[in-house]
Amino acid sequence: MTEKQPVAQGKGFTNPALKVMDISRIKLPSRNWMIFWSVLTVAISGVVYDKYEQKQIVKRYSKSVESKSCAKMATNRVPRKITVFISPPPNDYLETSLKIWRRYIKPVLYSAGLDYDIVEEDKQGVIRTYVANEIRKIRKEYLLEQSENNLRNQKKLSDFEDSLNATHGNDELNGREYKRNFDYRDLIGVFYKRPKIDKIIHTDSEPTDPTLTGGVICLGRGSYKEYINGLHEGLLGPLEQPEISTLKDTAEDIERKDPSADEIRDALNEQTNDNNSELSNANMNKQKDDDNNTLDENSNNNDKKEDVSNSKDSKVLARFISPENYSNVSLSEEVVIQLPVIKNPATGVPIFLHQPVLMIPVPSLSGFTTIPTRIIRFYQRRFYTEQVCSQVAHLVNQDNIRPFKDPVDLLIGVEEEDDWPSHWVKQGLKKNSEWVQPLKSDKRVTEYMSVLKQDYDTINIDKNKDR
Repeated sequence: MTEKQPVAQGKGFTNPALKVMDISRIKLPSRNWMIFWSVLTVAISGVVYDKYEQKQIVKRYSKSVESKSCAKMATNRVPRKITVFISPPPNDYLETSLKIWRRYIKPVLYSAGLDYDIVEEDKQGVIRTYVANEIRKIRKEYLLEQSENNLRNQKKLSDFEDSLNATHGNDELNGREYKRNFDYRDLIGVFYKRPKIDKIIHTDSEPTDPTLTGGVICLGRGSYKEYINGLHEGLLGPLEQPEISTLKDTAEDIERKDPSADEIRDALNEQTNDNNSELSNANMNKQKDDDNNTLDENSNNNDKKEDVSNSKDSKVLARFISPENYSNVSLSEEVVIQLPVIKNPATGVPIFLHQPVLMIPVPSLSGFTTIPTRIIRFYQRRFYTEQVCSQVAHLVNQDNIRPFKDPVDLLIGVEEEDDWPSHWVKQGLKKNSEWVQPLKSDKRVTEYMSVLKQDYDTINIDKNKDR
């Protein structure tokens, strides 16, 4: 009899059906491969789940405000407008903040059918200059309107001789009225041969409560600081940029130093005597040289003036008033007359001062030591999405609005400053950066402001972060 040879059984699972499919044996991978694929599956699943939840959150809040866009609106009405100020995180690109705007804020505003105006900041001071210029422009328009009203009153009360002497002033007044009433639709466009809309109505000009008009979104702690500074600069500062004089002290400057009148006269006499002696002792050649030098100096001064004029047209202007001088300045007459609600004379919409403010921090960490925290934030992005979308929905629905609390609300979003790089903060302190300076306010301005009632500390993704 022949003995059967023992068959060595290999590891794994086998089955006749598998052999038919030319699969001899199925076996599990090794321990190391099991660990690798398990970790990879968990990592990818966490990202997919978080992305899915983010989309669902955005869809939910977009649907919650969708009914506002379904309401009918006449053709002569302008919808409510939200102003969005976007600034990049320190030592980072603007695209980081724009991603938050495109992913979480814009879909909600779009679903609500609201108009929005975006102000992007590529360098510090753009937002502050924009807000201050808008307020200064309204102040100038109010003063111009008052002067025109005075001219009209003088024109009615003046005699025939006075009207002849004021022909130039009346022509200027008539020119302004013609420019104001001029409409291109009378010459070109759809309404050239069709009846045009008599009056355009802005939705933000109708509510009696100014806090229910418009809205301001500050994306980033830096934009929030510049927005507050711009409000104070536009309301408390002068209408024209103060010039820094580099000339010698004049008699008026000397009087400010409070010397005696004899000292003033002696100083002026010494200057005039010195100038006369220099002119009397100069010869013809020196006079020619002096003339050439003066021509060069005049050309240099003209170049400097051109540079100053160009700088005034730029997006960033130097501060018209420093925060330390807020309390030393009184409100101008045109501001006091228009309070408690200052409106744009062209549209009737209240200015930024009265519109509710929503501040959304932009979390942005950098550096090798912050990698664990960045990983945790990356997998918990849905919590940040929930906070941002809910706040934008509250702003759209105009609920949870409360008055501004000074100075507590100056710290809104201050947790974002914990993410700023330390070396960038040190450089900002050396350069006297606007972002690293403490935010100051004046109660004459903040008493007319309003913000959204919420817990701003929960916006930070890392809720357990040590402050």
